[in-house]
Amino acid sequence: MQIKYFQTAWNDIKNSPGWFGKMCLLALVGFVPVFGQIVQYGYLYGWAREAAWGVHEPLPQKIFGNEDGKLYRRGWFILVIVFVFGLVPAIVTGIGSSMQQSGVSAIVYDGSASMSAFASIGGLIYFVGIILSLFMTVLAWVGSMRAAIYDRLSAGFQFGMLWKMLRHDTNGLLRVLGMNLLVSLIVGLVIGFVISILLTVAIVAGVAAMASAGFQFESLQSMTDIQAAVFVMQLFGSAGVIGILCFLATAYLIMLMSAFVEMLTARALGYWAWQFDVPHWRGQNDPMPFEFGSNQA
Repeated sequence: MQIKYFQTAWNDIKNSPGWFGKMCLLALVGFVPVFGQIVQYGYLYGWAREAAWGVHEPLPQKIFGNEDGKLYRRGWFILVIVFVFGLVPAIVTGIGSSMQQSGVSAIVYDGSASMSAFASIGGLIYFVGIILSLFMTVLAWVGSMRAAIYDRLSAGFQFGMLWKMLRHDTNGLLRVLGMNLLVSLIVGLVIGFVISILLTVAIVAGVAAMASAGFQFESLQSMTDIQAAVFVMQLFGSAGVIGILCFLATAYLIMLMSAFVEMLTARALGYWAWQFDVPHWRGQNDPMPFEFGSNQA
């Protein structure tokens, strides 16, 4: 039976009492560095773990409820997994981006045509980094589910086991990835439209305030990148309370989008892991049921 990941996960979310309020609170908690991410991961992957066990319960009533006593431990494990798996792609894309920008800058400002090859190589490295990032994201998802199920950090770094699970149902994980990217795009466009309105309000208020103070906007054309960055800060600062509120609302909407996509993805991953007959798993080093031909998917 092929699971409809988006439909199933979305139905579980919207049928959970007070789901929108919980999502709003998760977004708010996300502003707290490290601790916020630990709570988010611990809460959502605890719910995903239930789906993997075949337990169909709504979202836990309290985000900080810690009913199973493993909320923070589980969240910490997954935070470490996500960080480690994302480290190499981040380095690769960073190197590629730096090379590309340096090459383009040399061509534009210095007229150095010889740097075109350098910029092209940088672009290629950046592209490889993006592909690697997608692959490592999927691998991190599998590792996160194993860590949540076994309640051990080491289970999330058993690359042999992760690869076996990924190979056994690559199509399912690609469907979850596609859902993640598509939902992120759609929700991002909607929220991006709202954010553009907020930023426009803040900019208009800032421009009006700076104009009344006698700022000469003709000087904008000769600004360097650093001066332009300072000007943007001055612009929002001049907008006063309106600028601050628009900035905070923008940041919160971004966090809200992230919380929704993470909630949907975690639940979908729980259903993906369910097909591996989790109740019959033994030790983390033991073969999984599908390796004996007993997979019920």
